[in-house]
Amino acid sequence: MFASWALTRALSPRDVVRVASIEADGRYSNEYSGLVPIDGPAPTGPWAMLLADRAGFHFLPFDLDASHGNAGHDAGRLSLWLDELNIDHLVVESGPSGGRHIWIALDEPAHPDLVRELAHLTGSLLPSLDKSPLCNPGAGAVRPPGAPHRHGGVSTVIRGDVATLRAARTTADDLDALRTFLLEAGAEVVTAMTSTPRGVAVDGDGEPYLRGARRTPSARIRELLDAPCGEDASRTQATVLAGLAHARWRWRDVVALLPHSPALEHARSRRHSGGRRTVADDKALRRLSADWRRAVQYVAANPLSAGGLDDGFEARAAAVVQAVDAIDAHAAAVPGRWGLDGRSTAQRRNRGRYSHRAVLRAVSLYALQAASLEVEVDIRRLAQDTGYGREACRLALHALTAAEDGMPWLELAQEASGARGATYRLAGRFSTPAEGAEWAQVTTPPAVPSPDRSWWITRLTLELQSLAHDVFSAPRSLGRSAGRIYTSLPDDSPATLDALARRTGVSALQIRRSLRRLAAHGLAVRRDGGWTRPADDLRDAAAMRLGVDGYLLARAARYADERATWAWWQAELTWLRKRGKHRRPRSGSTAAPLFAQGTRESDFPRYPRRDGKPDHAHARALVSAGALTPAPQIEQAAA
Repeated sequence: MFASWALTRALSPRDVVRVASIEADGRYSNEYSGLVPIDGPAPTGPWAMLLADRAGFHFLPFDLDASHGNAGHDAGRLSLWLDELNIDHLVVESGPSGGRHIWIALDEPAHPDLVRELAHLTGSLLPSLDKSPLCNPGAGAVRPPGAPHRHGGVSTVIRGDVATLRAARTTADDLDALRTFLLEAGAEVVTAMTSTPRGVAVDGDGEPYLRGARRTPSARIRELLDAPCGEDASRTQATVLAGLAHARWRWRDVVALLPHSPALEHARSRRHSGGRRTVADDKALRRLSADWRRAVQYVAANPLSAGGLDDGFEARAAAVVQAVDAIDAHAAAVPGRWGLDGRSTAQRRNRGRYSHRAVLRAVSLYALQAASLEVEVDIRRLAQDTGYGREACRLALHALTAAEDGMPWLELAQEASGARGATYRLAGRFSTPAEGAEWAQVTTPPAVPSPDRSWWITRLTLELQSLAHDVFSAPRSLGRSAGRIYTSLPDDSPATLDALARRTGVSALQIRRSLRRLAAHGLAVRRDGGWTRPADDLRDAAAMRLGVDGYLLARAARYADERATWAWWQAELTWLRKRGKHRRPRSGSTAAPLFAQGTRESDFPRYPRRDGKPDHAHARALVSAGALTPAPQIEQAAA
């Protein structure tokens, strides 16, 4: 505790800290109403460090409260995002309740309005986040590492080093990158809700489940199934159902546990004064069914779901890292395969384009993120991540799976079906595919991500972000070749023309031409010994000068409309095959919202028709006009 008090005195932006109040029974409350000076002795109970002074916030601690959701899972997601953005942070277990604090130290104070926006954006993605400390610059405070908890124990560092808080290396540009990331992640969540979650199927009882072979749940879930449910029965049940869904269990497997498993007490009974009161069997089934559907949808829709519930994650992650290592080494050894220069149209079609290399990078990134050798691939998502069009991405996937020399880079594991994209596997020549159910696609991150995996995720993400920009992707922009050269330029030691030619497979003539265009817009700098990237990212300014800014954003919006229209049509086909169908409202501004939580195909409005035939153009126009978007709900959530 004394070490924590010394740390607080060294870090505190203010000369006082907040201390917990004492209740009538002598216990500490969760109200931190008292103030004590930091130059005095350490408080005898819990204290919280104020985060801001008149200049702004000096620290951003994201307080993930276990009473609001799965704090461990949310902490894993946020920590992984920060790793991808190369933002230094510290992960702390706040106390015995299982909450988490993720600390970021700023090299200069951040304006309260920016911090408040970051809090709201993060809270929209992570349900367990307590936004109040970050929304109150005057009184916002969080217990620092090592500070005591009112229920016993102290805040314990579980990842990182306390020196991260003293170094304070996070810049304003880092916060801007985090803001952009959160905005894009929020948009992807809304887009994902326009289609059936990946990998979800429905059994004969009408209950959902995740595709894949059923496997044994993790040790933690097996322990929870037989242990008393504790005070928060709903939280225990939600955790267990998520773990069972993650293990590919079916509804009938779950129902078999209902009569005897302590973990499902929340379904069997409800709170009552003095304890819990048993409910009727049919009501218990309905309660369990509702929670099971939410659990399946949650695990399917969250690529980083059920954090820490999977015992076999590390082995799968290591296998994927090994495969990506081999793929990158092979791709780097044949740079000419990804070039366009000096070849006929037929040769380019057979041997490859740089779009193929970009798509291969993107699929490798998806595999690393999912810790699976098999991943579902959506050509529109590929287009968004690489900057190439969806048709170019489709052709790239075909070329990567049907290599001319009989040595494919990817293997098609499952064709696209309905609203689900095709599943691809990293080719067996780069890794030995694991056998058995334990190697089914899993999207669970470890509590502490593997450094090798994190390094690869960061590298591939940065490479794709360098290329996927309006200034290289739009018509009348600098072009793909310039983007390829820009991606290959180093940030530090200059690269010669010969080095760039070896690295990219592009001819020296094309490199000179691209470098001249890049330099004219401030995107390449000539130094003694070669060329580098400039210190500042000027791609946005160059795109504005060329009049191409907003091209990829508009295309992403168009693809989102196409996804929504396709999801609507798939729901229409499902409804048409049902017996005993009821009437539905016509399409229009009063239609049932497509994005409502738990939407069924029967909740969709009637698909527009002309002369008895589906009118896809009219449906697309309705989606584009926002007729299926629940604007009032979105505004309320944003507020």
